[in-house]
Amino acid sequence: MIKDLINNKNIIIRDAEPKDAEEMILMVKQVMEESPFFPSTADEFNITVEQEEQYILSTALFLVAEIQGKMVGSASLDRSSKSKLNHTVTFGITILKEYSGMGLGSMIMKKIIEWCDLNHVEKIELEVFENNIPAIGLYKKFGFAEEGRRKKSIKTTEGYIDSIIMGKFLKD
Repeated sequence: MIKDLINNKNIIIRDAEPKDAEEMILMVKQVMEESPFFPSTADEFNITVEQEEQYILSTALFLVAEIQGKMVGSASLDRSSKSKLNHTVTFGITILKEYSGMGLGSMIMKKIIEWCDLNHVEKIELEVFENNIPAIGLYKKFGFAEEGRRKKSIKTTEGYIDSIIMGKFLKD
């Protein structure tokens, strides 16, 4: 658990627990409604509390960020059980719009990298919408580099968006 202060408010970053499932679903739906940077909509996010509980238990790392007892963000890392792939993890970060730009993403990234170092992860991978400039900036700040693109992988009412594949090597 990491404790820190943002704008004189206690922030806690901790491991998610099954009891967080219902609040997690509500938070993710809110972020999906606020942000254009998800491949699905809040209406399409039909996960049950039981499914979310199972996901929390089966994910390599699932973090929750809280400010004054309110869940304001999360991150999850997936690690393959396949021997040729388990040196890598993929991850995603979710932060409520009201709390973005406060350094919360950096705090979560530090915790992710720390966990990866302790768990012998050699490479962290992610996929991000090309127009998600704040997220790309965060990832570059932590040493991620673009490795490729999935052209026109997202279709919106305004047009197509590329997905950028980024990676960070922790070990040479």
